[in-house]
Amino acid sequence: MSITRRSFLKGSAATAAVSMVGANALETLAAPSAALAKGPGNKWEGRVVINYNKEATSGVTVNEAVVKKMVNDAILLLTGETTVGAAWKSVFPSSLTSASKVAIKTNILNAGNPCPHAFTVAAICEGLQQMDFSGTKFSAANITVYDMNNSNSMDTAGYTAARLPNIARVKDSAAVHGDGALNNRSYAKTLKNSDFLINVFSPRGHSIGSTFSVGFKSHYGTYSNPGGMHGSDAPDCLRDINCTGPVFNKTVLSMCSGIFGMLEGKGPTGSSGDYSTYSKKMDPSSTNTNPTTIIMSTDPVSCEMQTIKMMRMNNGNSYAVANLPTYLRASGGVTGALSQTYNIGVIDETKMDIRTIINGSNVTPVKHIHESVQTGAEINARSIATQNICFINYTVPLSFVNQSAKIVILTLDGKVVREYRQTIQGAKNHFSWDQCDAANSKVTAGAYLVSFKSGSLTMSTRVTIS
Repeated sequence: MSITRRSFLKGSAATAAVSMVGANALETLAAPSAALAKGPGNKWEGRVVINYNKEATSGVTVNEAVVKKMVNDAILLLTGETTVGAAWKSVFPSSLTSASKVAIKTNILNAGNPCPHAFTVAAICEGLQQMDFSGTKFSAANITVYDMNNSNSMDTAGYTAARLPNIARVKDSAAVHGDGALNNRSYAKTLKNSDFLINVFSPRGHSIGSTFSVGFKSHYGTYSNPGGMHGSDAPDCLRDINCTGPVFNKTVLSMCSGIFGMLEGKGPTGSSGDYSTYSKKMDPSSTNTNPTTIIMSTDPVSCEMQTIKMMRMNNGNSYAVANLPTYLRASGGVTGALSQTYNIGVIDETKMDIRTIINGSNVTPVKHIHESVQTGAEINARSIATQNICFINYTVPLSFVNQSAKIVILTLDGKVVREYRQTIQGAKNHFSWDQCDAANSKVTAGAYLVSFKSGSLTMSTRVTIS
């Protein structure tokens, strides 16, 4: 059966959660019940691009051309535009002009590779300068990259003038502006003086309020006295600075710059972590120990969730909605996570439009064969002919999360080619087949069956290998 790409992506997953409680309780924990009240810059709620490329790094060496292309490809796929300048321009509200001021929030607390890589920020700045206003290009003078609340400099983090020519690079200070979150706590002057905000962060961990220190937590570098937000109310602070005030009102894009990454619970300072498990799920031929992934969305909740999913794909923990941090659930409309609930974006993968690029190839599903008799379950596969990768996605109902699954590749006459076993981590799961048989020999071209079984749930799809 063929369906449209958008209708498939919008309706293809069932909400997932942990097996420690029953399915009904999981539905309560996972289902957003507050009405969506997205920020003015969240143009496409739930739409998110995941761009993985194993060629982005070799050890600690970064391939600048590959990384910048990853950012460009992500913004093109996110927006559906055909040129980088038009793509960046389409992200903004119609109030954007050639004189608008754009702030880019980065995080240089952990200077060096674990911070958002300078090449990714440079690609954003170069893309913004391709925006055209009746023959006038957007000026570098209207872009400011900022952070505050740490002792590092922009230069030590790699944000040099040579890499960001004519871009203001500001180690900011805070001032009382009267429109901040947290009872109008003072916040960065750059953000106050800007019309729009792009939030760029990297995968990191933390022990304050969550085991994650990603996009939401990055704004501890926007507000004054971050030490005063490290108590038991840290989840409430994380929620409030992202769901109210200038961050909420001015954010137009969130981007995880996961060229390097720290592990869950490790950080916010320290060395890059080993992402070999995640890397091989994306490309079984990869020997890269870095995540080498860009995640991009106008929806801050969806971007945060997909970053956490990447980190948990690596460590094997569940990324079901019920297992996500309380600050994110309370920001994504799930009542009961914290005393106050907002709903500024999509937290549930069943409602996300997820677009995927692997090593430069778009592998976003365009059709599927649905042979499961159980509602809320499906499987699809897509081959990348030039890379010997078959990218497989499967979706399961709530009760199957944390259960064992068997995925078998067969010929159409029923001969087993390859068999995999996985623990189901969330609603939507994916991994790659290297198009080799059990003897590690490349299979012949033709059609193959991908079969899934977990308990009583069985489903299958076909894929053509060329």
